[in-house]
Amino acid sequence: MAWYEIPLDTTLDQQFSVTVEVGEENVPLILHLRYNTEGDFWHMDVINGDTEEMLVSNVPLLTGEYPAADILEQFDYIGIGQAIILKMSDGAVGDFPNIDNLGTDYVLFWGKGDEG
Repeated sequence: MAWYEIPLDTTLDQQFSVTVEVGEENVPLILHLRYNTEGDFWHMDVINGDTEEMLVSNVPLLTGEYPAADILEQFDYIGIGQAIILKMSDGAVGDFPNIDNLGTDYVLFWGKGDEG
């Protein structure tokens, strides 16, 4: 399985287009990330890049251990691959990205789904 880093920063409300490889296909998506200041966490919407149809809404960007690390696992039937948040720095504060360290201490990786 190939994994690709999705470049993120700490802009509190960001939206951008990406193309991810899922199986043998390139899938265009629009990612909309927002920071929930009351809950102190990031969440993400995933939108079909061709039709602009909402595919997944308000997925929290949280770390986890296998098999819970895949934040898109419950949406496998949609066919948009897998995504994980990895803690990249031992000095990172907390167990998930905060308002200051998304894209640096915590990174989003997207992978294609297993094929059988």
